[in-house]
Amino acid sequence: MLGPPILRAQTGQQIATDRPIKGVVWEIPDDYQEAAQDLLEMQLMGINAVRTGLLFDSGLLSMADSLGIIVFRELPFFGYGATGFADSLAVSDSLVTLLLETGRGHSSSGPIGLTRNSDTGSPKMCAAIRTLAQKIAASGGTSYYVSSFVESDVCFTEVDFVLLDALDNREPHLLLERWQKKHGTDVGLARVGTYVVPQSEAGVSIPGSPEYQARFLEDVFLNLKNTSNVGVFVHRWKDENRQRYQLADPYRRNYGLYNRAKDPRPSLYVTRGVYLGIQDAFAFEKGNPVERPLHWFTLVGWILLSMMSVIYAGSPRFRSIIPRYFFAHGFYRNSVREAREVLPLTSTAILTIMGLSIGLIAAHVITAMRETRLMLQLFAWMDAGARTSLTLVLDAPFILAILMGSIALMSMSLWMAIWIGASGRRTPLYPSQALMLAVWPRWQVLFILPVAMTFESVSNIPLWANAVMALTWILCAYWATIRTAFDLSKVARIAPGKAALIWMLNPLILGTIILGKWSLFHMDLVAYLWHLAVSP
Repeated sequence: MLGPPILRAQTGQQIATDRPIKGVVWEIPDDYQEAAQDLLEMQLMGINAVRTGLLFDSGLLSMADSLGIIVFRELPFFGYGATGFADSLAVSDSLVTLLLETGRGHSSSGPIGLTRNSDTGSPKMCAAIRTLAQKIAASGGTSYYVSSFVESDVCFTEVDFVLLDALDNREPHLLLERWQKKHGTDVGLARVGTYVVPQSEAGVSIPGSPEYQARFLEDVFLNLKNTSNVGVFVHRWKDENRQRYQLADPYRRNYGLYNRAKDPRPSLYVTRGVYLGIQDAFAFEKGNPVERPLHWFTLVGWILLSMMSVIYAGSPRFRSIIPRYFFAHGFYRNSVREAREVLPLTSTAILTIMGLSIGLIAAHVITAMRETRLMLQLFAWMDAGARTSLTLVLDAPFILAILMGSIALMSMSLWMAIWIGASGRRTPLYPSQALMLAVWPRWQVLFILPVAMTFESVSNIPLWANAVMALTWILCAYWATIRTAFDLSKVARIAPGKAALIWMLNPLILGTIILGKWSLFHMDLVAYLWHLAVSP
């Protein structure tokens, strides 16, 4: 069914070439007895390889020797850019030396993983990988890395083989086909499987349930049934220890065949049946997913659009301003300067609608993108505390929408206050005028909101469609700041230089400047994020 890449032990002897690599991702327990018990149970259910972190315990290696389990030990370098990985070469070289010394004489001491999900799409990364791989090869060992890239991976020739990250991918065989077509070499799968949501309803039709996880894994094995020359590692043996700083999943989700209390999940029996070759079809409860008659996102969106319709129908002055704004903008601006058409109450209501609409659009974009490799990597780089807080917000989209809308309203209010304060006594800018000039340039939001509502209510919207909508929204936001700044500077007669400075104090523009400055000092990470964003 599944065959491994060529693996060599540290002694230089070829190992495990006559049997498929049937592995699991394993976090070594702190308790030695528990770790030994894990290895024994793995051997009984057909597992013959584990991917783990640094392991210097000769006792565990000796036990793995007796059980015929190959230990893939990996360096703790995750999500590195080319420059960062090169800068860590001294540390990684020392760790490789320790791994080679500890593994000497142990048949279970398998390949050494050099990095996980780093920028192997950059040629600059390859030199550092080559240095470590050559040192391992000189000692008779083999090396590999875990890659997020398929067609765009350029460092695969520097190591003995590559393992692709196929987590949450029901059809990993397609990744293997793409790799084979592009590079013509064999490749393994570093992680397969999906997560379980705590306290979810039971049934294979309910995403996040233990039964759904089991059926997902069954489908993965079925799709790989006719695939050869690939090692497979199920993610993972047991749910992560959440006290660790660097989590495999930044959203702290549960992927284990066992939960943290060591209670087995149905996916354990799927893995055992397939790995032992005694069963490849399984029956699970279907379950009945809860039907929601109307999603909150759609409901709130229609309320906001209805409020806008009421304003349009109930305010003749508002209707009369619309053609002037679009077709006689100078006349519109003069009427605001003379305070003839400011509509303070109407503008306040529209500002609130705009802010909440922005919150809805932002919440949709963020939740739609949260499973992308780009977002996962950004979350993985965050501080543990910030990551935990943001994850809690992401798990509550309604709260996220309110939060983003509140931030948009507060940011606009503060920026308007700066403009009012900067206006001179001879041509003072009143709040009602500033409000009028700030709200109207954001009319595009009212057309983007229905698109977001449609995307939210329809399943299987392609990622590129959400990306195009997000880009359109961002570009419109930039244009709105320019339009607003120009109108305010004309109405308040603020000098161009001063107006440009105030424009740069807009939170969107200021954030862009800060992000640009950070990017200049972290070009390797920016290049990595770009590779993640554009690579299929």
